Amino acid sequence: MHNSDKEKQSTYGILYVVATPIGNFNDISRRAVETLSKVNLIASEDTRHSKKLLTHFNIKVRQISYHKHNEQKISNILINNLIGGKNIALISDAGSPAISDPGDILIKKARQKGIHVSPIPGACSITSALSASGYGSENFQFIGFLPKQTLKKEKIFRKHILENSYSLVFFESPNRLIETLKNIEKNYSELCALVIAREISKIHEEIIELNIKECISRYESKYPEKLKGELVIIVPAQDYLENKESLDDIENFLILLLSNDISYANAIKAACSKYKLKKNEIYKKYIHLAKAHDSD
Repeated sequence: MHNSDKEKQSTYGILYVVATPIGNFNDISRRAVETLSKVNLIASEDTRHSKKLLTHFNIKVRQISYHKHNEQKISNILINNLIGGKNIALISDAGSPAISDPGDILIKKARQKGIHVSPIPGACSITSALSASGYGSENFQFIGFLPKQTLKKEKIFRKHILENSYSLVFFESPNRLIETLKNIEKNYSELCALVIAREISKIHEEIIELNIKECISRYESKYPEKLKGELVIIVPAQDYLENKESLDDIENFLILLLSNDISYANAIKAACSKYKLKKNEIYKKYIHLAKAHDSD
């Protein structure tokens, strides 16, 4: 790079990609607050929504609306400001910008122009859900929002089942939750467990692991008026039964062992051996049997 290019770029502003809370305002980092307070302009997915956060921390920097419907036009304006030496913060309604939210167009243009892009890390619903799921240390594939079309959904599920080497992680809308759960039920083993996370870091936070039938039963009773915001769904890699024994067969086998004074741990080992399953496949599903056995 020629020296003149370096000098030119040294006068450019910095584009900060700032993560904001996904629910609880206290989750924002001190560095994020300091950055938002010092930049010249904040590009917000929804200025009305972000105003609540900025007001809470007494941040009076001007906002400009930057969302999926105006990305191309506004990104050019923002690039010109950055070239002119203005520092800009990019934020989404919640979480880390550009993760299934607007931002990539602006970020790519900035990098192409040699503008420094600096991430200010923080909350992200994907990593939050994974960290509390029990599957966070395993391979996973995040695909953003699941497609609306049934055939496209089934193509993703079939690929996951075939490869069976990672947890499938995606967002889903409350309005499509039951339809998607029934589609999963159609494609996966009846033993398939799901982790569903919603309202993370909020008052009604819920992170559950249930089999598909239990998930459908749980959310059909709430659907749709009581569900708010997008959900994170995790479908772990599956260990399928080679035969067709049902969940009831496994439970009856465990009850038989426990009634003959076999410890819960040894009963689980025996069930894993008999049905060719891994321990974590059935351990949590039948913990209620251990509790019932201990209370007898």
